[in-house]
Amino acid sequence: MLYTVKYAPKKLDDILGNKEKIDYIRTWILNWLSGKKRKPLLIWGPSGTGKTGIAYVLKQEFNLDLLEMNASELRNKNRVERILGGSLLASTLFGTTRLLLIDDIDILAGRKDSGGSAAIKNFARDASYPVIITATDLWDKKLAAIRGECDKVELKRINKLSIRKLLEHITDTEKLDISKERVDAIADNSSGDVRAALNDLQSLMPSQRLREKDIFQIIRTILKSDNYAEVKEALSGNIDYDSIKLWVDENIPNEYKTSEDIAAAYNSLSKADIFDGRIAHQYWKLLKYSIDLATFGVAAAKKGVYRHFTTYTFPSYLRNMSSTMSRMAMMKSIGLKMGSKLHTNRRDALEYLPLIKELGKDHTELMMEFYEFDEEELAFVMDTSVSKIKTKKVKD
Repeated sequence: MLYTVKYAPKKLDDILGNKEKIDYIRTWILNWLSGKKRKPLLIWGPSGTGKTGIAYVLKQEFNLDLLEMNASELRNKNRVERILGGSLLASTLFGTTRLLLIDDIDILAGRKDSGGSAAIKNFARDASYPVIITATDLWDKKLAAIRGECDKVELKRINKLSIRKLLEHITDTEKLDISKERVDAIADNSSGDVRAALNDLQSLMPSQRLREKDIFQIIRTILKSDNYAEVKEALSGNIDYDSIKLWVDENIPNEYKTSEDIAAAYNSLSKADIFDGRIAHQYWKLLKYSIDLATFGVAAAKKGVYRHFTTYTFPSYLRNMSSTMSRMAMMKSIGLKMGSKLHTNRRDALEYLPLIKELGKDHTELMMEFYEFDEEELAFVMDTSVSKIKTKKVKD
């Protein structure tokens, strides 16, 4: 299971950082539950600070009926009125209070406005139950109307000490063989993004509970077997199914030789992904179907057992994840700093990177001072090394 799911906060008190803002959110929901209507919350801030997670925590801690919408689903006025209007009419199970989450409203702001913002504004104003809207960039001009109808709660980046303590707790709980220095480095490079830190930690030890000889034996059993009981026996014990699926995905073409067998195997694996998508943080009874499809379903897809020796390879996804996560964290940090100066969201701000790179050739110190880049960030923008940035600063 992904650490971001396994170690997700269960209560508001479990959420890292932003304690005053979390207390405000607690008061907000308690007012709703006591019958006092409040404005929708517009929770904004950098990625990985818990904006979306807060809605799931409220659902669990206060037994709410959570209805989640992504702004990408609400592209225009007609879709907003059809989707959100339907949510007003739908009854909740057992009379529980409904909580509506409209996630990533920035996505809507980044599109050509077809009345979606105004329709969401009207809905938020008239909603008879609590509504949470999340955003990265609060000040996008297309969100002006929505801002006016909401109480705004800003979540700051989580400090490195808090992230480090969480990572140390996980390494102790999972009995991970990772040095303190490595944990410190993950926390230091996280840019206050808890989700990125957890992903980086898990990418370093994708299957710590399985030594290499065990994982190779399990994959060999799955891909060479045609017996359900044999496959289930190989999966007994404390197994990281997410890693198993990645290993199976990587090694199907290594084991299976006919296009028909390969296609059938990936068809079964894709059905496992469908069940994973339906789990959606709560329907965990579907996990058994996903596991069977990703393991015995793949095993049974071949027409006959392959007797040849196969060299199984480590999943390229896991091998590349660490560097990818670091790059994503760096891009987020740079985009947010540029966006605050350019008065736009971080995604649009990154479109100016070629210009910043050109200006940085002759104005290194000025670029760092204006955008508040550190040396590593400017080196990333300039596609060079930190040492060269330091040298150029001296020359400037």
